[in-house]
Amino acid sequence: MAECLNILTINNPKEEAFLRKKSIEVSKDEIGSKEFQSFLDDLLFTAQNIVTEEGYKSAGLAAVQVGKNLRVFCILKKDSNDFEIMINPQLDILKSREIIQLEGCLSIPRREGNVSRHNKVRVTYLNRYGKKIKKKFSGIESREIQHEYDHIEGILFIDKITD
Repeated sequence: MAECLNILTINNPKEEAFLRKKSIEVSKDEIGSKEFQSFLDDLLFTAQNIVTEEGYKSAGLAAVQVGKNLRVFCILKKDSNDFEIMINPQLDILKSREIIQLEGCLSIPRREGNVSRHNKVRVTYLNRYGKKIKKKFSGIESREIQHEYDHIEGILFIDKITD
């Protein structure tokens, strides 16, 4: 049975230091393990059920935010309202305009800021079964991917606030 994982925050200096570490790739063997699949279930369950003090729900969640230094995150798909897992993602910024919008983060409580993000990206990643996928995303999904990708690079949205 899946369980809700604890979200690391910058309010704790040790947790902030962990959040700022670059995450490591997941091996093909690890992807197929029962332990990793159980972790993915917990990551998804947490993303689906977490609500911040301010009442916000999750639009995405990276493994590093729940204490696993792995190149894994999930994003909320706007068409289906389901979360999609991306393992070892490679991000390509497509030639597009940048849009400045307000962002927040589960790991940075009670803080929002305007961040400039590209409107279109292409991501090559492995799904939870190890199948390689390459897709283009635009709009809010592009923003979510860039936000979560920054997490696995050890970058927080507050590092990119434009105002």
